[in-house]
Amino acid sequence: MRFAAKQAGEHVGRLSLLAFVVALVVAGIGGIDAVADRSIADGATRILTHAEPAARSIRVVAVQAPDLTAQDGQVREAIADAFTGVDVVVARQAELEAAAETPMGETFTLRLLHDDRIPDLATLTNGEWPRSPNQIALPEAAAARQHLGIGDAVTVSRDGTTLTLVGTWTVDDPEDSAWQGDSAVVSGQSDGATGPGVVAPGALESFPAAPTVTWEITPAASRLTDLERMQRGITSLRSLPDGIDPQRQHNTRVLGGLGDTLQRQSAAVAATRGLLVAPLLIIALLGALVLGAVLSTLSTVRREELVLLRARGASGRSLAVRAAGEAAVSAAVGSSLALAGLAVAVGIGTTAVLTAIGAVVAAAVTAGLLAVRSAGRADSRRPEAQRSDAGVRPPAVLLLVAGVAVGLAALSAWQLFATGTVVRADGAPDPLAAAAPALLLVTACLVGPVAIGPLAAVAERLLRRSRGIAPILPIRQIARRMGSVAVAILCLALAAASVAFAVTAPGAADAAEQRTRGALLGGDVRVIADDGLDAIARSADTWSGVTDATEILRTPLTVGSDTAVLVAGPPDALGLSGPIPAGADETISAVITRSLGERLGATTGAVFTARVRSVARPVPIEVAGIVDALPGVGERFGVAADPDQLRAAGAELPANELWIGSETPEETAAQVRAQATDPVRILTADQVSAAPVVSVAPALLTAGALVAALLGVIGFLAASSAASRARRDETLVLRALGLGLSRQRALRAGEIAGVAVYALLVGSVLGACVAAAVLPIVLGLGA
Repeated sequence: MRFAAKQAGEHVGRLSLLAFVVALVVAGIGGIDAVADRSIADGATRILTHAEPAARSIRVVAVQAPDLTAQDGQVREAIADAFTGVDVVVARQAELEAAAETPMGETFTLRLLHDDRIPDLATLTNGEWPRSPNQIALPEAAAARQHLGIGDAVTVSRDGTTLTLVGTWTVDDPEDSAWQGDSAVVSGQSDGATGPGVVAPGALESFPAAPTVTWEITPAASRLTDLERMQRGITSLRSLPDGIDPQRQHNTRVLGGLGDTLQRQSAAVAATRGLLVAPLLIIALLGALVLGAVLSTLSTVRREELVLLRARGASGRSLAVRAAGEAAVSAAVGSSLALAGLAVAVGIGTTAVLTAIGAVVAAAVTAGLLAVRSAGRADSRRPEAQRSDAGVRPPAVLLLVAGVAVGLAALSAWQLFATGTVVRADGAPDPLAAAAPALLLVTACLVGPVAIGPLAAVAERLLRRSRGIAPILPIRQIARRMGSVAVAILCLALAAASVAFAVTAPGAADAAEQRTRGALLGGDVRVIADDGLDAIARSADTWSGVTDATEILRTPLTVGSDTAVLVAGPPDALGLSGPIPAGADETISAVITRSLGERLGATTGAVFTARVRSVARPVPIEVAGIVDALPGVGERFGVAADPDQLRAAGAELPANELWIGSETPEETAAQVRAQATDPVRILTADQVSAAPVVSVAPALLTAGALVAALLGVIGFLAASSAASRARRDETLVLRALGLGLSRQRALRAGEIAGVAVYALLVGSVLGACVAAAVLPIVLGLGA
């Protein structure tokens, strides 16, 4: 034991470097993984909580059955079966519309609502909540619209039921999913009905008409582990009407956009995790390469020592065990320090523990194998008797690894580019496509060491006739010693590629976010009114913070067997450089997206026919231009037209969307909600963006790039040092040829610098190319 400690003490510097490398690998992989898990989970939660109200839940809607208890039990049982293994919250809500009359004799439509959650979702401003069936509480705005005060009674026209106003209230959060995006809770009116008037439990059962009942299902918690099961549950729930109401006696149906929100979460998580595989894989590869280089250097330095121990009778096995134990102790120290730091900073995850164990085992096994190899060489041949370049040729292992990596990267890239997304059609993540960035980066970096030998050989031939030894010797050394520089090049190329990828990521993420907003919003706030816009469209551009408000027609367009999206409005709102030229005769001139053009095989000037809603005959459309994407459509099948040309062709369709440019989108959305008197959907960037999850990637890519850069430099220096030691026998030969030591050192430094520049250029260029190719697809989740 004392002898082993003394041996280790003689090489404490290299063993300390080994411990540092292990600590760096464990801290890098464990830290990035822990922060990623936490940040991605938080981001996914924000996507759900910021989604539009109707997209945070899935709802079962039906006309209330005579036996409401049995109906409620059937629905809840079906919901429980669909969402087995997932915690969901089910809330029941009942509503009814009835004609009513105020004390002043004015008639109006009154919307009545019962939901046990309302006292927790709203605040009384006057009076109390209803306690008996003949009492009602209205939103302040609704009471003001009908000039009602506390104590006033309204009469239901159909049966003469009298409802006394006992309270007025204001909503705490109009965007709570319980309100399902109903603007009436703020404005007091929607679709011609005043309300919602809150009634006591059981009050609606006394009316002649059966109320409409809604069972709202929301996730109890937003957990990444539940995403796939929630999606399967929603798919299963779609068949609920066939199971409990096959004849549709109660008009049972399933509504709500929770499935779309879950798919957006899944896409964002898959894209982000796919991107973060790259730094983790590169750190792991660099860690393995650097460990091998450091331990190889240590084994080379100890060669004479091993020869002496073998001469004294030490077995190869005992030398291997001693070397493995020494390396394991050093690696364990580094792992322990890294885990201690992680525990304080971000917490220790399973990945960190497995990485630490793997690093210790890898260091021990590698050290043992190197010791056995050195002992075998000591028995067979003296190191001095072997030329340093004897048998040197392109390493077959490197070519084999490169071949496997190319195959995997090609398969993954094909999947990504063919589908154009990292999410499968069923909404589940596609691991093969998501792994494309990492596999392409690693494969691209393998080009560096594979190509250096042939490139150096070509350069050697070109410089062969030059005078002097200076330019030709370093190049000849590289050409003939591809194996000795391969590890050094790979280390530095991986580090450079990681840095280039990280530098490119923020810009790509911002560009993808802008494309997503343009495709899904058209402006800063998008107001969707299926039945046409109300007075909001005429007043929105006068609101504080609003820079412009444009009325847009957006409607489905049938083109052959495909469905495209038709958008009509001013050219600047549609992202066009100028007005769309008028078509010939009754032809509508339009700009189409490139995807639709490729689908139809259409070019500028081509004419195709399509069917527009409310137009009986097909409408001929002439292609006036082709663009990559259209606002409100994105890169999907889309057509942009002039509203006047549509009207001339007989498509008398009113604008049904309002695209608002605003300096304060959230305030503008709240103002729309307060003034809307018809059902509308209000979308802002927060409700369509995947940024809460995807924005995690650039920061963690940067952290991974810093770790990779440090490991790359260490690996390059260690590999270069090992190569220099292997060429000690050249010194005397070169001196005999008249090349002094200082000149040799200069040439060697030039050789190392040339290799470093080559590796940095290859890694940086290829890393940037991979980023440019895959990031727009991986991050373009909504475009």
